[in-house]
Amino acid sequence: MSSCLPEIVSHVYWIKKDKFLLETDTYVTWVLFAVEEGRFEYQIGEDCGVAEFGDVVVCPPQVAFYRNVLTSLSFHSITFTLPEGEPQQLQSLLAHRKIRLPQIRRLSENYSCLRRADQQISYSSDNQKLKQHYLADLWLMIAQQVLDFPDAGPFLEEDEIIRDVAIYFNNHAHEAIEIRDVAHRFGMTPVQLIRRFKNAYSINPLQYLTSIRVKQACRLLLLTEWTLDVIAGKCGYENGFYLSRVFRKVMGVSPSEFRKQNRY
Repeated sequence: MSSCLPEIVSHVYWIKKDKFLLETDTYVTWVLFAVEEGRFEYQIGEDCGVAEFGDVVVCPPQVAFYRNVLTSLSFHSITFTLPEGEPQQLQSLLAHRKIRLPQIRRLSENYSCLRRADQQISYSSDNQKLKQHYLADLWLMIAQQVLDFPDAGPFLEEDEIIRDVAIYFNNHAHEAIEIRDVAHRFGMTPVQLIRRFKNAYSINPLQYLTSIRVKQACRLLLLTEWTLDVIAGKCGYENGFYLSRVFRKVMGVSPSEFRKQNRY
């Protein structure tokens, strides 16, 4: 993993965008789009795909970045520079690609902290240092994932069926879902589904589904006064007790603690 960290130039948190101001843009620095909610399609050079929660899309300087919102999009846009000492191996792997980060809890904590820093509306050196810290941690996750799975992502032929499976999970996460039923729906055995899904997304289908549900639970905990049982029903779980077990395992805190700590 690289010991050289990027230096942040700017950070903006965009909330529920229905479209981009520019369909195609070119940046003078590196740029990273980190999705919190929604989905967008992109094309960078010959690489194209769809990004959602858990994905970051990295575009190098002076390369056209096409993007189109598919569903209402909340995301972090971070421009940054890389030091000259950054290994060429990592730069080449990052260029023109989407990276899926499976560390849901760590990712959510970084996003939450970046949102708070952004809401301070301050350009002080302390505020910039905070954002630099969170970018550095994101970068460590990205670097580890890229170096651990150098053949993942757009360097392999896109698995269209698995993309459809991921879309199905996103559209039906609030319902009871059995992996064997999903495998049958898409003409695979459970073993085939798990293998192909992990090859495409670096996590297994259940982890992916759980990440969607926990993210939705986080959103409802912060935006509503609903009880945990009601929220559980909106997130595909039988009751609040089961949601609480899953939530604590993923996020490291109980739903009530998360609600108390993150409302601002």
